Amino acid sequence: MRVVLAVVVLLASVTLAPTATGAYTPPPPVVWSALFPGVPTLTNPQFTGVVGCERPTMACIDREIAQLDAVRVRFGCDHRGVFATTYELLTLQLRDSMRADPHLFDDPAWVIGEDVTFANLYFRAVDDYAHGRAVAPAWKVAFDSAARGDDNAVQDMLLGINAHVQRDMPFMLAAVGLHTPDGASRKHDHDVVNLVLNNAYQRVTDTIARRFDPMEDFIAPGGNLLLGTVGNVAGSQLVELWREQVWRNAENLLNAHDGTALQNTKNGIEANAVTWARGIAAIQLPGYRASRDAYCAAHNTGPLALAG
Repeated sequence: MRVVLAVVVLLASVTLAPTATGAYTPPPPVVWSALFPGVPTLTNPQFTGVVGCERPTMACIDREIAQLDAVRVRFGCDHRGVFATTYELLTLQLRDSMRADPHLFDDPAWVIGEDVTFANLYFRAVDDYAHGRAVAPAWKVAFDSAARGDDNAVQDMLLGINAHVQRDMPFMLAAVGLHTPDGASRKHDHDVVNLVLNNAYQRVTDTIARRFDPMEDFIAPGGNLLLGTVGNVAGSQLVELWREQVWRNAENLLNAHDGTALQNTKNGIEANAVTWARGIAAIQLPGYRASRDAYCAAHNTGPLALAG
């Protein structure tokens, strides 16, 4: 794993001349994860509402986007702003996709419930770190690297995605349940999100390159069409792999037959996520922090909606 990450980060550190592009069409995703159905679980919790989203409606997503935007604006050129921006754009893509196709998901209410529950884990991690409280190891690596590291925006993005997906998502899914009240699996809706993420790729990477770090052009279709397309395929497949494992980890949490089995599953989730985090953050470019901060100061302006 470390070898693969090293190659990706090193290549992302090479200055590439942007290539003019026309309209970009995301490559068709290969949603292989849909071939693997969910399994029954010993317990079947359901989403029962959170503060500000007692009933799962699209208004909950709008409220979440407003909260994410507030975090993004507050961060500014703080390197944590890369993931905050990524997260907001992905949530905008989800909202737009659900509005465009009301039948995209079998159970839109469940998708909304899991989405706001998921976001609350991110907001909690941000708040805990800001106030000196303990955070999950993968989040600590991500936030520490953002605070002091000489990494690039590709790494910042991956560190945030890794911590939120590989670490947070299993616990979120276990909280909202993997089956309907009558026992039907929700795995289909989980897999459909992979399509939404694939379609968001250009919107995210082009925005990060434009606002935070031109090195992101290495994987942004707007910077280099060929490499951006390759990045779209590779990135989508990596996240799909992570999200498939996340589902299995959530099943393991809900199927733990005793406290020891439950703790072992939790420990495995934490260990996997922090191992990935350390690998992603391993390569640093001495002095690059000042360069990208100066770039961000000149380019990270205006409402995010205008940049998408």
